[in-house]
Amino acid sequence: MIKREIQKLEKDVFDILIIGAGVSGAAIAWDSALRGLKVALIEKNDFGHATSSATSKLIHGGLRYLKNFEFKVVRESLRERRYLLENIPHLAFPLPFLIPVYKNSSTPKWLLKIGLTVYDFLSYDRNFLKDSSKKIPRHKWYSREDALAMEPGLNSEQLLGAYCYYDVQDIFPERANMEYILSAGNQGAVIANYMEAEDFIYDSSKKKVSGVIARDLISNKTISINARVTVNATGPWGDVLLKKITPRPARTLVHSKGIHLIVPRIQKDRAITIETRTGEHIFILPWLNYTLLGTTDSAYNGPLDHIQVSKKEALEFLEAVNSCYPIDLKKIKILHAYAGVRPLVSASKTQVKTYNLSRKEEAFNHLKKEKISGLYSVFGGKWTTSRALAEKTVNDIIKTYSFKRAPCNTTTTPLSGESSTLLFYDFATKQISKYKNKIPGELLNHWIQYYGMHLDNVIKIYLSDPSMQKIVPGYNMISTADIIYSIRYEMALKLEDFLMRRSIAGNIGMPDKKSLEFIASVMSKELKWNKKDKESMITKYIKNHSLQK
Repeated sequence: MIKREIQKLEKDVFDILIIGAGVSGAAIAWDSALRGLKVALIEKNDFGHATSSATSKLIHGGLRYLKNFEFKVVRESLRERRYLLENIPHLAFPLPFLIPVYKNSSTPKWLLKIGLTVYDFLSYDRNFLKDSSKKIPRHKWYSREDALAMEPGLNSEQLLGAYCYYDVQDIFPERANMEYILSAGNQGAVIANYMEAEDFIYDSSKKKVSGVIARDLISNKTISINARVTVNATGPWGDVLLKKITPRPARTLVHSKGIHLIVPRIQKDRAITIETRTGEHIFILPWLNYTLLGTTDSAYNGPLDHIQVSKKEALEFLEAVNSCYPIDLKKIKILHAYAGVRPLVSASKTQVKTYNLSRKEEAFNHLKKEKISGLYSVFGGKWTTSRALAEKTVNDIIKTYSFKRAPCNTTTTPLSGESSTLLFYDFATKQISKYKNKIPGELLNHWIQYYGMHLDNVIKIYLSDPSMQKIVPGYNMISTADIIYSIRYEMALKLEDFLMRRSIAGNIGMPDKKSLEFIASVMSKELKWNKKDKESMITKYIKNHSLQK
């Protein structure tokens, strides 16, 4: 459980204050709190509202990075992939990928074979797992006939066959981000969403940062948050925030926009990686009962808040998919479209080919680089390596500022109290046996995978009152208990928080007016909104999550 304890933020002096509660900031908060440091984490919007939840829902090594000889990045990612399989067991599962090979493929079969062999080699420890059901096989070649039997939708013209390899699907990345938040809170971190860092507390004569001036966007109150070390983990906003101290930040971020589309299922049960004529890649991913199409990768210089997908962008991407994987463009329905901005470290702001830029992360110590004490920034990186980035950052902070040394235990500590001895299948079997006569099967099965070890808290609310057992219209996997739990235990404060980051409702399409009204009414009663507030929430949500013209 996490609560917005604004008085604590204002009163206490923290060892580490992290600005930004995407996965990088959340992982740093968890790591540092787990080591016994006094930690605060603030976010100007909701947790993981931007890049961290706008992903392809993958935990992967980055096979394509081998083209650039980024062996170290790939090896680190594959190692972290194994840790996440064990530490978020209810969310991370192996996923088979088919890579069809054609006579005219820009990457020939022999080169792909070398790449996949290296990929297997770099993940030599991939099966050092307690759970044998999550073991990952080596890559394998399938003939043309076998490939078409597996995935009949593949373009058969000039098809030679397909390689199959494995990565991992993070089924609900917004949920995984929340697991980091809850884990940090369980270790004593003081956490608040809708708390915007407006400026640093900065002594220019000493070149020392000692916290931030922050505005609580719920009460509109301004407070000072004091800390020995402040970490800028604001992702795409990283260099924007630094301009409050210096007009010329030492690191330049290039922004890359990636869009994703969710459509009715168009393939069977394997992910498909298609190489385009330009050498870029498109993922056709199975996700729940849907297909997730991802992703574009183009330079972006627009506003960073409320990134949306235009109808033109969506249709152009569908056409790109169709050129590689035939689909009926007239019949296919876009259920949901979302976009995120990747913050990439580059030597030049004029770089326009973002697809080939490295995803390598950086923990930037401003004392070593610019003689500004009390300040760190984390740049670049990707979801998969967020834990490793946190470890490097906290290690350096402890060393630089002589904090009490404590080892990093995040590789072997499951998130949010996940059992380190009970395998996910055993956990699921136990819960089904325990609650099968009390909770509808579809709802219970979804809860087991979505909430993991937090399940009991949701069920306690569900069983407390018949009114909590009402099912949200149109959603057999969401009840009133989900809404109440998200507010009381996970700091959901706005309609969008619940729809996009505390449930699957917003991720599978725009809810109809009846569903929105139901959810908003439950939240309104719990959070004491007036009628105007409630209607405003509904209107704003529809505007922000519809395809733009």
